[in-house]
Amino acid sequence: MIAKVLVDVKSKNVDKLYDYSIPGKYDGILQVGSRVIVPFGFRKVMGYCLEIVKDSNYDKELKDIERIIDVESYLNQELIELARVISDETGYVLISVLETILPSALKVMYKPKIEVLDLKKLNHSLKPFFKNHHERYLEEIDDDLYALVLKEIKAGVLKQNYEIKKRNKSLSKRFVQLLTKDRDKLTEKQKLVYDYLTQRKDKVDLQQIIVHHLNITSSVLKTMEKHRLVKVFNQEVMRKVETIYQKPHNDVDLNQEQKEVYNVIQNNLNKQHTILLHGVTGSGKTEIYMKAINEVIERGQTVILLVPEISLTPMMIQRFKSRFKHLVATIHSGLSKMEKYDEWRRIIRKEARIVIGARSACFAPLVNIGLMIVDESHESSYKQTDHLPYYAVDILKKRSKTHQALLLLGSATPNIESYARVSRGHYQLLELKNRALNSKMPTINLVNMVDEFKAGHTEDISRSLINAIKLRLDNNQQVILLINRRGYSNFLMCRECGHVFKCKNCDISLTYHKHTNSLKCHYCSYEEALPRVCENCGSKSIEYMGSGTQKIENDLNELFPDAKVFRMDTDTTSRKHSHEKLLHSFQEKGDILIGTQMIAKGLDFPKVTLVGILQADGNLFVPDFRAPEKTFQLIMQVSGRSGRRDTLGEVIIQAYNPEHYAVKYAYENDYHGFYEHEMRLRRIARYSPFYFLVRLDITGNSINHILTFAVQVVKDLRRELSTETIILGPSSDVKKINNKYTTSIMIKYKKEPEINHVMKKVVNKYIEKDILIRVDRFPGVG
Repeated sequence: MIAKVLVDVKSKNVDKLYDYSIPGKYDGILQVGSRVIVPFGFRKVMGYCLEIVKDSNYDKELKDIERIIDVESYLNQELIELARVISDETGYVLISVLETILPSALKVMYKPKIEVLDLKKLNHSLKPFFKNHHERYLEEIDDDLYALVLKEIKAGVLKQNYEIKKRNKSLSKRFVQLLTKDRDKLTEKQKLVYDYLTQRKDKVDLQQIIVHHLNITSSVLKTMEKHRLVKVFNQEVMRKVETIYQKPHNDVDLNQEQKEVYNVIQNNLNKQHTILLHGVTGSGKTEIYMKAINEVIERGQTVILLVPEISLTPMMIQRFKSRFKHLVATIHSGLSKMEKYDEWRRIIRKEARIVIGARSACFAPLVNIGLMIVDESHESSYKQTDHLPYYAVDILKKRSKTHQALLLLGSATPNIESYARVSRGHYQLLELKNRALNSKMPTINLVNMVDEFKAGHTEDISRSLINAIKLRLDNNQQVILLINRRGYSNFLMCRECGHVFKCKNCDISLTYHKHTNSLKCHYCSYEEALPRVCENCGSKSIEYMGSGTQKIENDLNELFPDAKVFRMDTDTTSRKHSHEKLLHSFQEKGDILIGTQMIAKGLDFPKVTLVGILQADGNLFVPDFRAPEKTFQLIMQVSGRSGRRDTLGEVIIQAYNPEHYAVKYAYENDYHGFYEHEMRLRRIARYSPFYFLVRLDITGNSINHILTFAVQVVKDLRRELSTETIILGPSSDVKKINNKYTTSIMIKYKKEPEINHVMKKVVNKYIEKDILIRVDRFPGVG
């Protein structure tokens, strides 16, 4: 039998399958999707077996597969075909796509080793390293001798090999099983073990639990093992992914509006179909999800539920796990590499049939999928913008077609493209217009911060908001404040010369963080100490400009010294379980929660009756055609955290441009008005959904180089694409991030059947070591 193997080499020249003979000892063992070690040129590399066939078209003698890494495959045929489609659409080599799909723990390590071929001819400076060793790791040789090593390799005296090591390791623990049935002859401590194990299932438990619970030493168990009274053995266990705080599941009866929506969903299961569920915040979409998931599980099928990373709160995960127990697997950034690996294996082994996670969960290796749900489907975090760009919603559309499964997109503020597809008959629209627990939508008040400044109030928190916070604190209620900027001040500026302190690696201003008393770049993580004088003119007149979560936290502590204030941003939630602990502490004893957009979704606190939105229009004027839409969605989403029970909630929006249509329609709680206004503007500007968009990002080390390069790309695109297609760029707005410069080319088209072929042709033509072309099919998302 012949294995067609994709080797782990990221090069267009080898982006194809190579034939290898399967040794007899691996017949019937090697599976499609398994990792293997194969000889490739003068070295050995890891590869993926993507096909197994009887014959090869290669007319020379085939090399054998050296070794199988996995007896159990971590890829299925559907994911392999999906990877090929993504590779065609993006121009990325197939091995990069597979690495994106699979858990990072499955990526092997290549450790270079230097082998001596002729010790007599070896340079005397290197001989001490190989005196008692035929082979040494390269890292064991002094790096100032590397030039000499290279010279000896070229002379044929040394040879470089690679040791391939797996990153994925199974977790095993020691168990103890009771063997004896005679209790009378045991010592007192042995009787404790006997009594304990007889109460356990199969008379087995973990050794460390037995020792701790009975307050005995391991020597007691060793003695019992020696006399064959117990059996002590190692057994693999899966790493448990659990929330800290457990709550029992409570069944909730759907109201009439929810039942009508659920019945339509139920009638559309088992077929390729897309439903857009437009429900106001607090309308009970999650309860409908749970009922639909239960129906699919009872039919013997599987489910994917995507939740934005920032709203994948422990309370949501715990809610589903308390209902569906061990059937749930979770995949998100809060897990370690090995926890993700174990969750992936649980899915492969069909132990888990419901996968809940952030965008990467769209690749979950489930079979027989009956339902795919995307909660908050408008969210930009479903788009991966670094490395290989993909959009999780688009991935699920492809899988929906493969599995003939229902795709359910839920949102209180659907993106413009999704709502437009309803009017064109591509999606079916279902609506939830009322909150589930008979609570009313909060009242919304708008504060013009320009008027506040004119009245002499120059603080970040308006007088109206201060009074509203005081009222809630007096009534033992809770408050949430959103400011979508972390740190203390957005930037530092010299008042003498106007100099702004910028990152040394990026063309971005540094943010002041008070807790570390330093300036940080939020793009490349560069950090420097807080300067005492201007680096440009030497002046000491340095002004802190703008506000972030740390400054608002500081202001609140001064305004309300007795209030318990919690801050939630990436600085306070970087440690494992810190997200869960912080939210639990706020719910139990907190008064005010201040945070970035991660507090805007997925939170359900009964005592929160006031939401304040600071700098609501702060992102309106960034160079992104989706900026008004994102602003509108964020205001609407965070407003939904207020008044979710019996007490009427209030939302106070602070803005410097209150007349802007995004702020105005959010204030009026008018999604349809915003949709119609935005559609008119996009029609005029020829943006999505009236045109398909593709953006090419061209990145390199030199501005002149990338712009010259991009001009040639534009010329080629104009030759390849139709005259009706609009090609804009290259953009003169060159971005510098982490010492790399990026310019962009935007393509707008209505009909280009060969667009994939053209993109791949362009990417392949302009392969250069110091130039990277990224094809982004969903520009502006993310």
